[in-house]
Amino acid sequence: MQVTNTDDFVWRLVKGCVQLGLVPDMNNTINMVPVDHVALCTSLAAVSPLPNAALSVLHITAQPLPTFNGVLSCLKRFGFSTEPCDYVLWRRKLEQHVMEVQDNALFPLLHFVLDDLPTSTKSPSLDDRNTVALLEGAQEKIQITVSDELVGLYLSWLVTAGFLPQPSASEPEIKLPKLSKMGVPVRAAGRTGG
Repeated sequence: MQVTNTDDFVWRLVKGCVQLGLVPDMNNTINMVPVDHVALCTSLAAVSPLPNAALSVLHITAQPLPTFNGVLSCLKRFGFSTEPCDYVLWRRKLEQHVMEVQDNALFPLLHFVLDDLPTSTKSPSLDDRNTVALLEGAQEKIQITVSDELVGLYLSWLVTAGFLPQPSASEPEIKLPKLSKMGVPVRAAGRTGG
């Protein structure tokens, strides 16, 4: 079974932007790492821990770090009807939308979203030297990030799970990828949110 947490802030933001048709200009980084990279780091730490580091902390970060602008700009390229706009305009339009229809994935987070996302969503800088050393020692790739291609896979999965609607553009810049090995059930974990 394939599952993701649709109650996650990033996916609620993605769905809320699709519902609104607007994406905010936010160039903050997102501490978002592909799960297979996290699994690799975890397994390496278990089978070949760092020498002289009985209880070392392994912060796992994407390199380079994805940004909200990067992830959200993928929506239009994959055929979702969205337009970029200034954050203040987006916030005002979101508030109007929620008050009128009361059906948006960001409704449960409205107090947070209407505050100041460009300020309140800054990811902390993490010291990932131990993780880099672990990966180098195992001769594994260090530069791992959430690419546009990977965002496309995530969006495709969220459409298949029924969390996002099908993209509405008849000729998108990039078609959503077909998911392979779909013989297993796909479902969203958490509230579906709007």
